[in-house]
Amino acid sequence: MTRERAWPRPDDDHARVAALHELGILDRPHDAELAGLTRLASYVCGTPAAVLNLVDEERQVQVAAHGFAPVETSRDEAMCGYSILSREVTYTPDASRDAVFADNPFVTGELADVRLYASAPVVVDDEHVVGTICAFASEPAQLEPEQLERLRDLADAAARILELRRSTERLALAATRDPLTGLPNRAHLDQALPRALARQARALTRPGLVYLDLDGFKPVNDRYGHAAGDEVLREVARRLLTSVRASDLVARLGGDEFVVLVEESPGEEHEPRGPEQVAERVRAVLAGPFELPGGEIVRLGASVGHATADDGGDSPDALLERADAAMYADKAARSGGGGAGPSDIG
Repeated sequence: MTRERAWPRPDDDHARVAALHELGILDRPHDAELAGLTRLASYVCGTPAAVLNLVDEERQVQVAAHGFAPVETSRDEAMCGYSILSREVTYTPDASRDAVFADNPFVTGELADVRLYASAPVVVDDEHVVGTICAFASEPAQLEPEQLERLRDLADAAARILELRRSTERLALAATRDPLTGLPNRAHLDQALPRALARQARALTRPGLVYLDLDGFKPVNDRYGHAAGDEVLREVARRLLTSVRASDLVARLGGDEFVVLVEESPGEEHEPRGPEQVAERVRAVLAGPFELPGGEIVRLGASVGHATADDGGDSPDALLERADAAMYADKAARSGGGGAGPSDIG
């Protein structure tokens, strides 16, 4: 019989769940590093099983386990749904005689036959209890205070591991993102291009590049200031993203130069969406007026070039250089028009 009673929610539950999602650990395969902590928890407490539970809006997810097959269950069915309400260790030598847990499906036999239960909170950023590391057994037993303290130490270690991974991922993201527009940067493109060319070598896709440089951007900066110029660049990024497929990569190389990495699949012959078609859409979306923060209206042109990888193989630098050369050829052909001259700024 399913337990009908729901655990209370912490006052900070919205922020707690947001902090959990920022860790990026949910719905990943079994975590070997964290599993080591559950083995230690089992050893410290002398129990046959221990798990690391994380609790989101509705679920308890066991991201690591020892001596127990990981399961996902309702937050309100999980014993740790109660344990996350406190920063103290939750401990009962016999859950079947505990008023809080006696009717829980992990105790009644519906999901398990837990008797001894000890659960230490995993607290990230010294603020949010995102889950627990718990040790349990199917027979009643007593734990010493020293064992419960060591279980708390393991929960703290789990929190530090999760925080360190999050920081590492943030640094990696920052290293490959343009801070102004949020687009991938040159470093990201330098990683993506070899992978795209490798897929071409396996006859999976055919990559191409669209290289564009804004015409008339400097007068906007000079007349209205860098804050206005920054907003123009952010709007260019937004427009570029709306003109490409989700699978295309839009990157800012620096200044007012952008690149779109396009990969055509063999089955797209009847609806071509290669670099030439993307270049046309890019011209179209950038042709419209830009409104500055002060309400002023400006129009910018864009010099756009494109190149498709050779069938015989291209190096990343060679493909980028050909797209860059095509862009400069377009700029030369358009010189004397299309840029943001005095008449383009109002």
